[in-house]
Amino acid sequence: MQILRKLTSDLKVGFIGDIFKLSFGTIIGRLIALAALPLLTRLYTPDDFSILATYLAIVSILSVSSCLRFEVAIPLVEADSEAAELLVLSIIVLFIITLILSIPALVLADYLAKIIGSPALAQYLWLVPLGVLMSGSYSALQFWATRARRFGEIARTRISQAVGGVSTMIILGYAGLAPIGLLLGNLINISAGSVGLGVTALVRDREVIQHVRMRRLGSTFKRNQVYPLLSTPDSLFNIAGTQIPILLIASHAGPEAGFLLLAMQVIAAPMALLGSSIAQVYVSRAPQEYREGRLAPFTISIMRRLAWVGGGPLIMIGMLSPLTFPILFGENWIRAGELMPWLVPWMLFQFIASPVSMVMYVLGRQRAMLALTTIGMMLRIGLTFSILDTGFAVVEAFALISAAFYIICCCVFVHAATSSIIKLDKV
Repeated sequence: MQILRKLTSDLKVGFIGDIFKLSFGTIIGRLIALAALPLLTRLYTPDDFSILATYLAIVSILSVSSCLRFEVAIPLVEADSEAAELLVLSIIVLFIITLILSIPALVLADYLAKIIGSPALAQYLWLVPLGVLMSGSYSALQFWATRARRFGEIARTRISQAVGGVSTMIILGYAGLAPIGLLLGNLINISAGSVGLGVTALVRDREVIQHVRMRRLGSTFKRNQVYPLLSTPDSLFNIAGTQIPILLIASHAGPEAGFLLLAMQVIAAPMALLGSSIAQVYVSRAPQEYREGRLAPFTISIMRRLAWVGGGPLIMIGMLSPLTFPILFGENWIRAGELMPWLVPWMLFQFIASPVSMVMYVLGRQRAMLALTTIGMMLRIGLTFSILDTGFAVVEAFALISAAFYIICCCVFVHAATSSIIKLDKV
């Protein structure tokens, strides 16, 4: 750990240095997860992965709005005192929402599992509130660390997440505890690191956090109410556009959701190497670039780098997967390899669009972002639902419509960044 800390702390401050710090932890974490997949696919069945896909879809939908998106504003506001108030407000809202979710998860588990279309998930629904709590707390603390440019600290948490999650899945898989091993491993994967980021914040930022007063949180809520009012439904619709079709596929096509989950985990690897890291750095620098009139070239240059970095690996993975999946993951996973080429356009354009999507919040265009994600959600859910019982290849169709949506996103984000120059010139 001392070597890791040195590697992630000795870099000079700057965009490339910040990306390297985050990427280092992301690369190591992703490599650990990828190295474990051939073993996990032999310890767990496609049906087990289908249950995991359903669980992940539910937790992802609920956790994305668990802090009412107040955490997104933490690195964007100018005053440290307001950022600290947003952090505390995020945690308070998170605990309230988790408590509310716990009641139906414990009392109505069988009923909810039937509605979802996955009766086997009933005995594991109690993990959903825990997943939401852990995911939400890590998100809030990560945005706080991003504001403080503690990218080395974030990198270390990503490694601890991968080690903890993979170890749990393997140990419980060998013990024959399926699919609970996958679910608990995922829970540890999203929660490991929260304690470290929280302790760091309390130690290094004790003074500013101690000055937070409960009586001021109401005014902080009002000043930033655009986030719960517009950013929350925006993020909810965005994640629902991806996860609800997976729930539909899992309830109607069973193992297909498991095959899709494995394919997405593999093809997302090159995205995770730089995409999330660039997104963290982009959101920390975009407000300053906007104030100095450089947001458009900054945003476009990031998108070009993403296309250059992600295009080659994604295309290569898509071409080789149908041949390599049976060898790497076993004969039971041939279908997952066949899905990979269909996912390449979707993942490539998502890789380009997602890191710079924060340009809409920097420019105060939350309503436009909400409209964009609403259209995307309706297209993806509507198409998936309409062809479930028609005999068409539902996963392939879902991948193609998702690719089309992210192409539209790229165009919208470029237009928004470019028009910001005109707006500044008129001021």
